[in-house]
Amino acid sequence: MRYEDWRREHGSLTHGWWRVAVLSFSVLIIILTSLVDLATPRELTAFGLVIAAAPVLAAVSARPWAVAAVGALAWVMARATSSWQGLGGTTFQQLRLWVLIGITVLSVAVAHSQNVLERRANRGAASESTLAAIVESSEDAIVAMDLSGIIVSWNPSAERMYGFAAEEMIGRTVHRFLSPERAAILPQIMADIRQGGRISHFQTRRLCRDGSYLDVSTSVSPIRDRHGTVVGVAAIDRDITALKHAEEHRAQILERSARAERLESLGQLAGGIAHDFNNLLAINLNYLEFALEQTTDPDTRDDLTRAKASAERARDLTRQLLVFAGKQPTTAETIDLNTVITETRTLLDRTIGGNIELVTHLHPHALPIRADRARLEQALLNLAINARDAMPDGGMIIIESRIEQPDGHARLDITDTGTGMTPEVAAHAFEPFSTTRTTHHSTGLGLATVYGIVTEAGGTITLTTEPGVGTTFSILIPLSTADTTGTGNTVEKADPARLPVR
Repeated sequence: MRYEDWRREHGSLTHGWWRVAVLSFSVLIIILTSLVDLATPRELTAFGLVIAAAPVLAAVSARPWAVAAVGALAWVMARATSSWQGLGGTTFQQLRLWVLIGITVLSVAVAHSQNVLERRANRGAASESTLAAIVESSEDAIVAMDLSGIIVSWNPSAERMYGFAAEEMIGRTVHRFLSPERAAILPQIMADIRQGGRISHFQTRRLCRDGSYLDVSTSVSPIRDRHGTVVGVAAIDRDITALKHAEEHRAQILERSARAERLESLGQLAGGIAHDFNNLLAINLNYLEFALEQTTDPDTRDDLTRAKASAERARDLTRQLLVFAGKQPTTAETIDLNTVITETRTLLDRTIGGNIELVTHLHPHALPIRADRARLEQALLNLAINARDAMPDGGMIIIESRIEQPDGHARLDITDTGTGMTPEVAAHAFEPFSTTRTTHHSTGLGLATVYGIVTEAGGTITLTTEPGVGTTFSILIPLSTADTTGTGNTVEKADPARLPVR
């Protein structure tokens, strides 16, 4: 136990007994002096002035009322002894009593001054103790340093947040846990602090012992002495890592919500237009069929055949728009996602070409989902083709399936090592006719069709991308507990809560 702690626990008790001892000794002086005075001849009675030492000694106790009581007792005893010796009413007795009164008054004044100083010191010590307790128990890192940047105080929260023990930091320069950009402007900050400036709730980064950086909100204030002179700097750092993650998560949710609303609006618009346009195309195709049946002229038949082929391509585009809008009839069944991936891989291998490696990592258990099998295969094919076109010089496509716990969804990730997309392009990737490829390579409906197929199955699709690194499309579809029948085979019912996560 440190001396300061022992003194805090035992100081008041020891100090109280010490006061009692001083006052008791003062009373003992009065009694002994009076007895000696009575035992000495009258010509030695001047020795009785020693009794005046009692209130002087009592003044050390810093208790004015006790000093006054000791002085009063000394005055009574001095008057009694001098009267006993027959000196009552003499000039000597009067002088002796007035000297005692004067010394007692001075002693009371000294005791009062000491009492005031002691109270101030106790209040200061109590304030310092309270402040020290606050610093020690604070959840924020509190660091004090002198004006040259040398750390003089490092509380337990600073140890916990940054990993440096107090013994490692006290006496060391503050640069040890500053980020490089913050260390570069430290001289300017110190100059501002010397002038009485302060920094409040500034977000920055701090270097931890393990080499990582911690996001903090810091407030820096000057430390002043009792004369108001700036003698040091105090920094209070609060860990805002969780807050920043929460803000980023909230921003992502708002962005996804806005994107979903935008895509829903586009789907309604595209669906309405595509539906009416599809009806018009159906009429045109019927008339073209009639015309082909009624003519035998080769040139005319050739022109009509080309017109019919163009109309059929337009019909296919409108069907893709209707899929995006969710207005195409579907045949949903319970199928195993792993089986769909496995059986579609042969087609994917032929589609993506020989310069691209296709890798699959499937969950070890069946992943039953409720979806239209043909459309899910179309979604896989569209995503594979999109990945292939992003890798003109070859690369790798990775298809993974797994369980997304605890919400009980099957997750399908399609990752490529292609060119990636900028944030501006990625924000509109699922919108109809949005494409980064030239017109003769793409209609811009591939990802829009995938979006419609996934949402139709009750799922969601998101993408993460980085230019020059690649893109990952992540599909979440609710798991089904019914038997999978997509291939005519029955598999064991899957309980999402019991399926292991790969």
